[in-house]
Amino acid sequence: MKFAAIIIILTILPPVCRAEVLTLRSGQETTGTVTAFDADSITLEDGKSLPRQMVSTIQFGQAKPEQQEAAAARPSDQDKKAAAEAFDMARNFGKKYSGMNGLVLLDSGDYTLKTDGAWTLKTREIRQILKENLKQSWGQIIRCSEEGRERAKIIKANVYTADGGIYTLDPTRIKTSKPQSASGDFFVSGSVCTQYAMENVQVGSIVDYEIEEETYNPFRKDFFFPVWGFQDSEGPVKVSEISVTLPKGREFYYSLRNFPGKRSTEPKITESATAKTYAWRLENISPLANEPMMPSYEDVAPYLRGSLFKDWDRIFDWTIGLYNERTKPSPELKEFTLDLIKDCKTDEEKARAIYHYVQKEIRYIAVKVGVASGWGGYDANLTWKRRYGCCVDKSLLLTTMLGVAGIKASPILINTNDQQDIDYTIPQLGFDHSITVAEIGGKHVFLDSTGYDYRYPEIAGFDYGVHVLNVFNKKIDFVPVPTPVENGSFYYYDIAMSPTGSALISENMSYSGSREGELRDYYRSIKGEEQKRAFQQMAKEVSPAAELIDYKVNNAENINKPFTLATKYSITDYAKRAGDILIFHLPDFEVAAGRIKEISQAERIYPIEYMASLGRYYVYSISLPENYEVVLLPEKLELSDKYGSFTSQCAKAEKGKVVCTAFWERGERVIAPADYKAYKGFLEAAASHTKKQLFFKDSSVKIN
Repeated sequence: MKFAAIIIILTILPPVCRAEVLTLRSGQETTGTVTAFDADSITLEDGKSLPRQMVSTIQFGQAKPEQQEAAAARPSDQDKKAAAEAFDMARNFGKKYSGMNGLVLLDSGDYTLKTDGAWTLKTREIRQILKENLKQSWGQIIRCSEEGRERAKIIKANVYTADGGIYTLDPTRIKTSKPQSASGDFFVSGSVCTQYAMENVQVGSIVDYEIEEETYNPFRKDFFFPVWGFQDSEGPVKVSEISVTLPKGREFYYSLRNFPGKRSTEPKITESATAKTYAWRLENISPLANEPMMPSYEDVAPYLRGSLFKDWDRIFDWTIGLYNERTKPSPELKEFTLDLIKDCKTDEEKARAIYHYVQKEIRYIAVKVGVASGWGGYDANLTWKRRYGCCVDKSLLLTTMLGVAGIKASPILINTNDQQDIDYTIPQLGFDHSITVAEIGGKHVFLDSTGYDYRYPEIAGFDYGVHVLNVFNKKIDFVPVPTPVENGSFYYYDIAMSPTGSALISENMSYSGSREGELRDYYRSIKGEEQKRAFQQMAKEVSPAAELIDYKVNNAENINKPFTLATKYSITDYAKRAGDILIFHLPDFEVAAGRIKEISQAERIYPIEYMASLGRYYVYSISLPENYEVVLLPEKLELSDKYGSFTSQCAKAEKGKVVCTAFWERGERVIAPADYKAYKGFLEAAASHTKKQLFFKDSSVKIN
């Protein structure tokens, strides 16, 4: 299973001749019927031959009606035999499992590296679809790629149905497109996407397809990073196998994660006069369990990563070469930066001004055309002039401007903590994000300028707790997880109880770390009536009888100042009566089961993976009328666990006042499966305590 995002173009030479439109790299177009092509040349029907490097794209025309019928091959005896064997395999293998979405009968891959650095990957997949939801994902082939570097060919795409039907590849049903955008802020140019929906896919069908992908023009001849995942989340895998073949004399370095036993990690090695092959095979692999808040696929499934070199020096040298050129400030950018920080007295003030400028004034939009702009980013001066860029572009600009201010800084390549944890034992290019590190006040300060809402030096929660590539310093760095108080929510409640049991509740909320940025982002994105509805909902969650009186959103647009919220609401008959006893619960304090779904299972196979640390700090000041007497307050509770602590207490303060406090902290981001039972008990005990109630006596009520 090739889970890495390898971009390819699907180009199929049809078995019949048709009129094609050839786009040359000069931009000119020519029309002709292609009779043959290979890596070196393209031959037209009139005998004319064009060098392959002159041609950018070939757009195949439609076959004539009589040719279309011939395009889809009739099932051969070999197809019939393959169908019978596949159903026999599915029946026997499926007996071991029930309720699966599908069965992976064969998952096979073969990488072959050529002497010139080009390489191919041939894959074969045989899968049975057992649930409706897999018809789309398993029943079609989709490939996208950058033009001029990669191509692919569908060798086989068969569908076997339970009633004996066999449907083979029909090239005339292949659709191609050139998407300009993958999402609202991410634009890709120069790519071709091809989709082939296999015919008559039904529940119970078996799909059997082969694809040959070729990287014929790699951007670096030594950048060959084969990957393979051996497990599937939809169903069990009968056989998953991968082989990697290299020219004789080339070294191959690899890393294997999550393999079931040492013996299975040993490759089968075969040699010929010209090549050496490494092969791995796993059988009867159970499906990947689905657990809430579990790590990403590569962190838990058996996985292979390979490389032609064993250390990171080549990647460092390559990225440093790119980034050095792209972080040279122009005179105009220098002048602008110095003017921006002219009133700043310390490096911290300078960094703050530059950080907030790049965050707010340089819009996050990614426009990518190939490897140079993707991995390398655009020149910082260009990003500054056009006022937009992707994460790499903004990181390079931030690094450049900090350098103008005399602050040493470097771009960082990072995999965010909602993706796989980078395995640094083997060099790779698996990063999905870029940020910046600066040396300020004797400290390493990590800054992520892609977000608009994180007050210096805050960064997004998905940046915490991961190892990263510190490019200019040529080292593996670590983004620390903040302490709970550095990533906290602070709630202050002033509750005035009336003699009749109604309550007037005033809340003031403040935040630190990524929590502040996340909430600023939300409240900045909603305006006017939407904000009011948000506060009304907050009040109604405390009590359906709540009536909103007032609310405030402070500094949603001003990133230089702390973001805070305030609200006031009233609740009629908030305290529930039982004769002369009033039963009172603390608003917005109870932890419902849905808020701790990560401990919903009796046991776990995989770690719990949070995005960041946690700090929640509650202070309740309750003013009581003269006719209230305190009968019973919740007992003081102090809980501690390897990963966190919970402390809660209520006490009488001055006359007519009760003060309750609760501090809930978790300093770690990842909870190991071995600690799950203890951690589950800790959370359940804390959550149970949040349901505790306060009891007051109404002395004005006379009980006969």
